[in-house]
Amino acid sequence: MARNQGGAQLSFLIVSLILNLGLAFVIFSMNGEYQRELSSKIVAKKNLDLKSDEVKALTEEIFGMRNLIQGADDLAVPTEEVQSLIDKAGSEIATAKGSSNPRSYASLTDLYSDSIDTIRFLNNELNSQRSLAEAKDQEFMETVTSKSNLGSQLNEEIDGLRGEVNDFQVQLEQSRSRAREESTRLLEENEQLVQDHSAMVYKLQRDLSITQNLLQRSNDRIEELKREIVREQTFAMIEPDGEILNVSEELGKAWISLGTKNKLRRGLVFDVFAYQKGGKRISKGRVEVLKVESDFSEVAVLENLDRFDPISAGDQITSPFFDQSDVPHFVFAGEVATNGKYSVEDMVRKIELFGGVVSTSVALDTDFVVAVKGYEETEEYDLARDLGVTILREQELLDFIDF
Repeated sequence: MARNQGGAQLSFLIVSLILNLGLAFVIFSMNGEYQRELSSKIVAKKNLDLKSDEVKALTEEIFGMRNLIQGADDLAVPTEEVQSLIDKAGSEIATAKGSSNPRSYASLTDLYSDSIDTIRFLNNELNSQRSLAEAKDQEFMETVTSKSNLGSQLNEEIDGLRGEVNDFQVQLEQSRSRAREESTRLLEENEQLVQDHSAMVYKLQRDLSITQNLLQRSNDRIEELKREIVREQTFAMIEPDGEILNVSEELGKAWISLGTKNKLRRGLVFDVFAYQKGGKRISKGRVEVLKVESDFSEVAVLENLDRFDPISAGDQITSPFFDQSDVPHFVFAGEVATNGKYSVEDMVRKIELFGGVVSTSVALDTDFVVAVKGYEETEEYDLARDLGVTILREQELLDFIDF
């Protein structure tokens, strides 16, 4: 029982260094208690025979503790629990003094002496910390006083701002009231405008429908008039380039009214025709230029279509390859040739050989559009009709290049 009390008191001493001194006095007092108990046990030895072994063990332990405290007996060794607590106290005292090396003690007396020094050191540190704390408290109180004064000033400013906010809220509420009134008025005006707009839209839609119907009728009529006005300009409708001046049936020759002043060149073929009553045009044959003079040219009669009405003086002549003002321009409309002899490429080369120019699209300077298979579906044909360009049939072109 005494060992347990001593162990508990030593543990409490190590946990709190301030109580180390008290622990030493307790252990000394335990020694006196042991003497009294021993005297009592001698008197009552007869009654304590059964506990003699226990008393002997306790006696040995107490003598070991006495030697541990006084350090007089070199052979005395403290118990493992007490030694562990002493070692732990050495580490804590070193830590309290700011050292990383643990202190070691041979006895509790040494521990007691070092504990007194440690307590004094810690007390000095405590007084130093108290002084610093009092300085910090004084600084804190001054700061609190300063902030209190600043808080009073801020409260005054806040009160002023609150007054301004209240005034602003009053003005805001007045503005909201005026805005609600204005919004109501605008909504009423908007509803009236919507009604007026709906009526106007209905009237405009009705007028638009009537106008669209009238416009559609007008467009239909315009398209009908365009179809009536725009006719296909064929080779048979073009104006003559000149006329036959004289004919020699014996020589098979004739003379025409074109010469070098008209930019006529040798080798050109002309179609010969005459006008009948009503303006109908009758083809009579073809002639080829043999010799060119200044005001006239000699031609060979290549073909007389009617031997009872042969080519004669006064007949008109024309050729797609002759243009007094410029070089004639051709455009092909369609995909493939149908004559069985010349392809489109061959006919292009023939036209260029006769002095013409072949383009890929119809323009204002286009003189002839050559119609081959599929021409009706081409843009070139439609544009030629719109621009009044002469449509030259495939066979009509061959009459001038195939002889």
